[in-house]
Amino acid sequence: MATVTVEEITRVTGLLQRAYPYILARKRQEGVLDEPPLDTLIRAILSQHTTDRNRDLAYHALRERYHTWDAVADAPLEELHDVIHASNHAYTKAGRMQQLLQRLRAEQGATTLDFLRDWPTDAVRAYLRQFPGVGEKSTAIVCLFALHRPVMPVDTHVYRVTQRLGWIGATVSAERAHALLAALLPPALVFPLHLGLWEHGRVTCRPLPHCAHCAIYADCRYSAKTAPPPAVDAAIAFTATAQAA
Repeated sequence: MATVTVEEITRVTGLLQRAYPYILARKRQEGVLDEPPLDTLIRAILSQHTTDRNRDLAYHALRERYHTWDAVADAPLEELHDVIHASNHAYTKAGRMQQLLQRLRAEQGATTLDFLRDWPTDAVRAYLRQFPGVGEKSTAIVCLFALHRPVMPVDTHVYRVTQRLGWIGATVSAERAHALLAALLPPALVFPLHLGLWEHGRVTCRPLPHCAHCAIYADCRYSAKTAPPPAVDAAIAFTATAQAA
């Protein structure tokens, strides 16, 4: 794996912010930056092994059908499965959500994770990983988005882009990537970098990448690029306008 410097990480973060200037406002509009930690964790569970679209369909259906997390905890399992059927493995996810909610109610007296706001980050992550189906990515999502801690969630998009940048090795697992990136990334850059990497992987650095519109082409070590180097300003202008619409 190539040596990665803070200067490179800072440069990539800045280029991604210029290439996707709309993403922060879009996330604010979606409400995911102001959710209680339990809401964020439920959304993260629904996101496992499915697309962003299917996760959102399942989550919106869940909140429309049940107005409290206690209602979700007490719902018939078959009914809950039907409500979140848009997400893959809906039976498994329904069971895990109910286990989580019922345990919180038994241990904390309420279906909430708000008590985690005052906990150290390592304690938060260790606590959340006790629940079935809650792994490194889900705990990182709660830490970053709900608790505003500098923890990088490594989803499909972040994993692909950081591999192509050479920040993690080609054979590193997504679980291992969490620890590697935690040691590599300056804390102040984690949040803007996550948004940029996520959007870049979603719209440009796809499985078959659109290298002709890549703002970070010069920093990319991917050997199977699909186009010669674009002009940086032109690439940024393309993604900033085409994707914001």
